[in-house]
Amino acid sequence: MSAGLPMHTSIGPYRVIDYVGAGGMGTVYRVSHRITGRVAAAKIMGGGAVSPRSLERFRNEARILQALTHPAIAGMYEFLDVNGSPCLVMEYVDGDTVEHRLRTLGPLPLAEAIRVFTALVDAVGYIHQRGIVHRDLKTNNVKIDSAGAVKLLDFGIATAEGTPRLTSTGNVVGTLMSLAPEQLRTGRAEPRSDIWALGILFYEMVTGRPPFEGEAPGILSDRIMRGIFSPASDLRPDLPRDVDRIIGRCLRVRPDDRYATAEALLTELRALQSGEKLVNTPIEFFRTSGEIATVIARQWRLAVSGALAVAAIVFFLWSLRSPSTSNSTPGGGTQSSVVIPRASGAARSGDALRPPPSERDILGPAGGTLTSADSMSRRPLIIRVLEGTAEVYIDNVRVGTTPYTLKASPGTEMQLVLRRPGCDDLRRSLRMEEGMQETVESLPNCRAR
Repeated sequence: MSAGLPMHTSIGPYRVIDYVGAGGMGTVYRVSHRITGRVAAAKIMGGGAVSPRSLERFRNEARILQALTHPAIAGMYEFLDVNGSPCLVMEYVDGDTVEHRLRTLGPLPLAEAIRVFTALVDAVGYIHQRGIVHRDLKTNNVKIDSAGAVKLLDFGIATAEGTPRLTSTGNVVGTLMSLAPEQLRTGRAEPRSDIWALGILFYEMVTGRPPFEGEAPGILSDRIMRGIFSPASDLRPDLPRDVDRIIGRCLRVRPDDRYATAEALLTELRALQSGEKLVNTPIEFFRTSGEIATVIARQWRLAVSGALAVAAIVFFLWSLRSPSTSNSTPGGGTQSSVVIPRASGAARSGDALRPPPSERDILGPAGGTLTSADSMSRRPLIIRVLEGTAEVYIDNVRVGTTPYTLKASPGTEMQLVLRRPGCDDLRRSLRMEEGMQETVESLPNCRAR
């Protein structure tokens, strides 16, 4: 054995065969029952001082697992005490994680990826029906055993009805690369947050890489919040467009725009598996997702808002034009009067009256003056940090603290600095783009205080 307990050490009625590995919640051993010979996996909570919150999380995993029976979920056998440390004895899955398969062999063949993903979605639908949200769906928590069976693992941060609060309000729990936008914003997860994570998984299985990547957590978070990723078929041209469509539906920024349930996703996967063309009629769309009314209402609101905006612009431009007055001619006709530009001194009758520049003119972040027309196209951007708050500096001028709402026209460039005592400053160039709504940053090298 490479680490941990010696071979043949007793864990309740089991004896240790070998060491499997260690994770954030404990150490895992392969064990066998001394009487029945059944091989199992024993996860013992880490030694040393165990915090009450960690202990409760471990027990919460046991409570959730003991109620689950599904062919694609590793089952739980027993909950034991080993020298004062809690121990979960579970089904042993002899195989590799999907993460290991992707790292060593590259993307899965399409038929295999669909088969594995379909089994996983079925398992997620099963736990959702029981009020459970996994919150940590990722390639490292899915195994394919030696017989090809798919097994979902690690319910360490899952939540269920009656689960005690195990995280502080606003704290984000999970793997950043798989977190849904609403988890980054609020720290809370819902079933459709698992749907997002499933979309990440499917993308990785067919391309060998995650859809959202970034060298810094802030850049990665920003891409997640804006839903910016390349279609899977850009990386693997042999993929059918229906794969892009399924992934894209899972990875919509608004939870209401994703599949409403895992069962709705499963229906489309099985159609894809059988070679059927995925066509959503309005009736089928309503039946599988329940979103048609929401979409129609939102599109109607957008159409009305757009019409009002166009009307406002037309009125604004009309108000700036020089007014023409009509004078009667001796022949009874009309003749447009000529507007004479205003000279210095008193205004003349018929002059175009334009308000002088005032404090209402808007200064861009770099100090350049934007016209009133420019201000109509400004877009708000909310700047946040993952934990706590930070002071916000734009072009070396302190403008406030996070969460901070910045308004600037698309194309405006600025230097953003986020500053908090105990952390290194985060500095990066920021360019306002159409569609930007929020950027979530992570301050580097924060020291414990």
